[in-house]
Amino acid sequence: MKNNAFYRIAVIVYMFLKFVLQLYWFNKRNPAWDTHTQQAWENLVQKQAREYRIKALHLEGLMIKVGQFLSTRADIMPEVFLKELADLIDQVPSIDPAISKGILENEWGQPLDYYLAEISDKPIASASIGEVYKGKLNNGQEVAIKIQRSKIDRIIKTDFKALRIVLWITKTFTKFGKEIDTASLYKEIVQVIGDELDYDKEMRNAQNFQRRFSGSDAYYIPQMYEEYCTRRVLVMEWMEGRKVTDLSYMEEHGIDRQQTAANIFQFFVDQLLDQGRFHADPHQGNILIRQDGKIVILDFGMVGYITREDSASIRRMIQGFVLDDYQLVIDELQQLGFLLPHANKSKLESVLRNYVNMYLSSDLSQLDQEVVEDIFEDLQNIVREQPIQLPSEFAFLGRAASIGLGVLTIVDPDIDFIELGKPVVMEWLEDAEEGKGSIQARVLKDSLKPLLSIPRNLNEWLEAPNYARREAQRIQFRQFDHQRFLWGYAGFILLLAVSVPFVFAAVWMEHFILLYTSASVSGFSILGGAFVLFRHKRWVSSFKENS
Repeated sequence: MKNNAFYRIAVIVYMFLKFVLQLYWFNKRNPAWDTHTQQAWENLVQKQAREYRIKALHLEGLMIKVGQFLSTRADIMPEVFLKELADLIDQVPSIDPAISKGILENEWGQPLDYYLAEISDKPIASASIGEVYKGKLNNGQEVAIKIQRSKIDRIIKTDFKALRIVLWITKTFTKFGKEIDTASLYKEIVQVIGDELDYDKEMRNAQNFQRRFSGSDAYYIPQMYEEYCTRRVLVMEWMEGRKVTDLSYMEEHGIDRQQTAANIFQFFVDQLLDQGRFHADPHQGNILIRQDGKIVILDFGMVGYITREDSASIRRMIQGFVLDDYQLVIDELQQLGFLLPHANKSKLESVLRNYVNMYLSSDLSQLDQEVVEDIFEDLQNIVREQPIQLPSEFAFLGRAASIGLGVLTIVDPDIDFIELGKPVVMEWLEDAEEGKGSIQARVLKDSLKPLLSIPRNLNEWLEAPNYARREAQRIQFRQFDHQRFLWGYAGFILLLAVSVPFVFAAVWMEHFILLYTSASVSGFSILGGAFVLFRHKRWVSSFKENS
């Protein structure tokens, strides 16, 4: 059943809707939090994570990749959540070795012993896209052989359809969905994850990173044996080591955790803030530590790209934080596409300044809990109130940074990002504007910016009433009584409510005829509701244009 498209889509979409409703009702029932509420919240999250893990290990495909990402967020996710999803990195179910070895022979067009002196009976690692076997070439070289999982391309394409439905629901019914361009995000996900299905591209990515870090004493990229690689098979140098988060292994071999964390931090900075490709899936399973402390980077299937212009904007934004120039920070956020026109820049500047100053002046863990909660509440209100969006091209950059942050937090819980970042920022300041001028000149120039920006600020102040009026109109439209469409909504919702239980029953009983029939009725209900919603939106748009 897990290879059936209707079944996969029904299970994924149902689970997503279930989780969203559970979280919504929990927050509705618990407007104020105490110790008991926190415990109840953790129990709910643990239950959801357990259900997700079971479903992901059963369905595999894109479900495992999403779960692996969530399991790395040690910086924000509860510990119970991380424990439940830990298996998604190490215990992805393997398939019959005969099937994988059959794929290998088919790709090579030769029997295994034509190239290999030996190959392991079972995979030594199993991931969402491929499995890794240990082998030895006829020349005696030990290699890792990565073989794509059977039918994984069809499974991933089906999961993309489910993801498209999930993103549509998110865009239509959640506040978060209205803050991002879900269509562009979907396109970016399909492109980046779809590239993982082509091992030729992964080989070229790995070779690019080899050239990029060839002179490093801290990192190592395994050698690819191009003559044995195909679209579904990768053959690379065998590496001995453990996951970088294996703290007992590091202690056993006297490896400095703080230095290791600093090296990983530098690796991320070199990628994420410089023009070019970056490793978009740097979870703990893809970063090994050798006995000598050298860091081995694996799996270059998921790789993103950052342009020269975006890299420069990110650097200038960080310089703005260092130079206490929050107008520069806001300008660069707008340049990067995070702020839409007419955002209240003054309010954003004030919030950023207060938040950063509090972080620099004290350890957040030592602050009064009520003060910390007020800060985060202010930030959430700003995000909700201001026209802020997440550009799709930064989805995987943010994902890579988030995963890296989680790994670093595990390796060194006391890591000081500001201290590690100081040398990097100072180097940027020295090289500011392609070497033109010293740090002092740069500081002087940036100090004069407020004076130079007076005409622009005056113009924004004069335009403020117009912005306020347009915002009031938008609020009025959001609150407009759309009763002429309510009966249409009600009819399709009723039809959906009747048919959905039969879909769940069919999935549970694995009854195909009932599944297709009930899914068709449910699909008709959803399409009908979507049509009413489309007409509703067009009516609202026309009303806005004429007002």
